[in-house]
Amino acid sequence: MKLWLKVFWCTFLLFEVLFNASSFYLIKHNFNQNLVREVDRGLADRRMLSDQIEANWLYINNLNQLLNTAKDDAGDFLQRNATKYLSSYDPDKVSIEIKDGGGQTVYTNYFDNISEQRPELEVNDPSDTKYMIRAVGHKSVLFATGLIQLNGQNFKLTYIQDLTDIYEDKNAQIRNFFKLNIVIAIVLAAGLYGIIRFLTRSVRMLAKSAQTIASGQYSHRVSVLSKDEIGLLSEQFNIMAGAIEEKVNALEMTARNKQRFIHYLTHELKTPLTSIIGYADFLRATTYNEEVFYKSLNYIYGEGKRLESLAFKLMDLILVENHQPRMTVEEMGPVLEATLQFMRPQLEKGQIHLSMAVEPIRLRMEKDLIHILITNLIDNSIKASKAGSSMGIRGYRKEDFRYVIEVQDEGIGIPDKDMAKVLEPFFKGDPIRPHTYHGAGLGLAISSEIVRLHKGEIHIHSRPNEGTIVQIVLPGLNN
Repeated sequence: MKLWLKVFWCTFLLFEVLFNASSFYLIKHNFNQNLVREVDRGLADRRMLSDQIEANWLYINNLNQLLNTAKDDAGDFLQRNATKYLSSYDPDKVSIEIKDGGGQTVYTNYFDNISEQRPELEVNDPSDTKYMIRAVGHKSVLFATGLIQLNGQNFKLTYIQDLTDIYEDKNAQIRNFFKLNIVIAIVLAAGLYGIIRFLTRSVRMLAKSAQTIASGQYSHRVSVLSKDEIGLLSEQFNIMAGAIEEKVNALEMTARNKQRFIHYLTHELKTPLTSIIGYADFLRATTYNEEVFYKSLNYIYGEGKRLESLAFKLMDLILVENHQPRMTVEEMGPVLEATLQFMRPQLEKGQIHLSMAVEPIRLRMEKDLIHILITNLIDNSIKASKAGSSMGIRGYRKEDFRYVIEVQDEGIGIPDKDMAKVLEPFFKGDPIRPHTYHGAGLGLAISSEIVRLHKGEIHIHSRPNEGTIVQIVLPGLNN
């Protein structure tokens, strides 16, 4: 069942239960109050009738004594005067019944048949009144009985009142309630349907957006229609969708990079292997010639060194990508000096003059990774520079306490169109450069990973035929 239907039925049923329960309670409460009021009035009327009869009987007896006439019989007195006491009551609603001590009816104007027992007649105390409400045919009737004493004789006066109107009023209220409840239920259902559908439109949009994103449209976003909890959920959903899109794009980029990596690696392996196999096959098939053999072996040696360099670069790249560096606080100057001494043979071989000016500082670093970083930068500069050119290394603090390492050369530079790709593995730039300048295209990729592990930044500024400046910005101890 959908959410809006659950909310609809829960709200509707809860309202119906509370509305019906409260309505029936009010009807019952009102009925009980009316019934109690009518019963109390009936009991009061019965007491008033008893008092009138006894007062009149006392008056008649006193008058007879004064006139010295014969005393009236109490039964005859009641028969003669009973109708007089009923003159102030509605004859359709109120009746009386008078029985003597033997249970014989002295007077009654109530003629409906009462078939059941009458416990209200079992009254023996003049101060006591017993009453009962019973169904007589289709009517509900109050019977209230009390004793009256006339000339030493006990009579039972029963006040009879028709209470059918009260019960019919209750039944009418129930019928009207059911009619009203049907109208309210229809209006409530229509109102709830519209309101809940309106309030849950954002949830439906979220569900639809989730299906859209699941189908592969990761750029899709849900519209935020309100500032309530559902609106907040929509905003968080969009944030999540953005994160998913970013992750998916990153995975797709990684897959493309891996495919390109395999393609470049295959090419890099194939080129020197083709040369090695070709020269080896040539030496195997040709007659011995010292000059030819020496030249061929030089080619085989050079291509073998290229494969060795490629293997070392790949090992460095794998090491950096899987490395979790243990940072220690070290002096930067000695690390750079040691790296310079390591690269000096290559500098001398390339006839490159290197100057270094390093401001001393202590930084958190992984020495081996910094050594690989600077080695790669110097190696790239050597390959891009001509014999007799200069190269410089600088190290200085910035105003925000970060530390900058600059490697500057006077090499062939990097075209603007290649600047966005120079940090990708196996990217080697201009293919028309002399073969001796070509490396595996892994140096800057490895350097970028090392800088990332140190939470630093790498910036490259270059102009073709003028040179390149590579800036490494590392966080200081205060950062």
